[in-house]
Amino acid sequence: MSGSYPLFKVHMPVDETLEKIRGVLQSGFVNEGVQVTEFQKALCSYLDVKNLVLMNACTSALTVAYKVAGVKPDTEVVTSPMTCIATNTPIENLGGKIVWADVLPNSGSIDPKDIERKITKHTKAIAYVNWGGMPCDLEVIDAIGKKHGIPVVQDAAHAFGAKWNGRPISDFADFTCYSFQAIKHLTSGDGGALICRKDKDLALAKKLKWFGYDREATKDEKGEWKGQRWSADIEQGEIGFKFNMNNISAAIGLSQMPHIDRILSAHRNNAAVYNRLFEGSNIIRPLDVPAKASPSYWVYTALVVSPKVNRDALLEALNAEGIAAGLVHLPNDIYTAFKPYAADLPGVRAFADRQISLPCGWWLNEKDCEHIASRVLALAGV
Repeated sequence: MSGSYPLFKVHMPVDETLEKIRGVLQSGFVNEGVQVTEFQKALCSYLDVKNLVLMNACTSALTVAYKVAGVKPDTEVVTSPMTCIATNTPIENLGGKIVWADVLPNSGSIDPKDIERKITKHTKAIAYVNWGGMPCDLEVIDAIGKKHGIPVVQDAAHAFGAKWNGRPISDFADFTCYSFQAIKHLTSGDGGALICRKDKDLALAKKLKWFGYDREATKDEKGEWKGQRWSADIEQGEIGFKFNMNNISAAIGLSQMPHIDRILSAHRNNAAVYNRLFEGSNIIRPLDVPAKASPSYWVYTALVVSPKVNRDALLEALNAEGIAAGLVHLPNDIYTAFKPYAADLPGVRAFADRQISLPCGWWLNEKDCEHIASRVLALAGV
């Protein structure tokens, strides 16, 4: 084995993190409070957004987004199967029906034309993921949603720090969901955030994350909790969940914030190395990236384009050398749980059969990526 190049690695400034966690533990208040409020404000500032609410996971944020959008039994969501199952399991759990839209075979991004073909009178939401941190055609999808009066749910779990035409990607969806799970660009151990375009949706989201009460209404501006008003009414349709973030998770997240620019820069610089070395290759090629997209490259995904290369054998050979190449997600429609929604999806099949993801994170440098790229090309044996 020539070395170890993990596909994922947790970024954790240990001393800073322990100091912040110590402050939480010494305070005697570990649930949602001061640190959650501070983390929420830091994220709003960094992402240049206003209507953000923190939760305990991106899956929770997606669940709330779908519920606010109106997903319930006998409704449909047009969505991509080429994503983590967390994008789509909340739809089923809320009683909605999944309608698969195809993806573009050279990017893995949802196909806007197929979205429109799949919309019916029962459609309550359009959902998609920004694969590996690469934004889909956000303006086109947003325009489709507005045209049909259907909310757009953007799964940005891979895409922290990504932008579209220099603007926050959340500008182009009714709901944008971020993940702070362990191996993401920014981690809080586990956690998520929901950004709502409309103030009224944010107000409902705040209630739904905490049983149906707006817990934040009982805090002062510092985030000190003044006691829940249990006598406040929970209105019909607003019964919620237990999805709030706690102060320990927020403290971990806060310790990451001073480092996030460096982390994102490293991911992008390493991706640029792969783009340069694979551009024009007849073996492996970069994904198509929209001109207005500024990806954050959570992972670097490329396509094995030579019919002479066995993609799975190539992955095994790379892994044997300590290069943790792999398939980050498989198409959701292959799972038995999603069989009732089977559809003809040639773009999904073409992308899934050729995809390969390579390490490109902050723990690597230019020479590491040059080495990985050279091994990919050599082991392909073409």
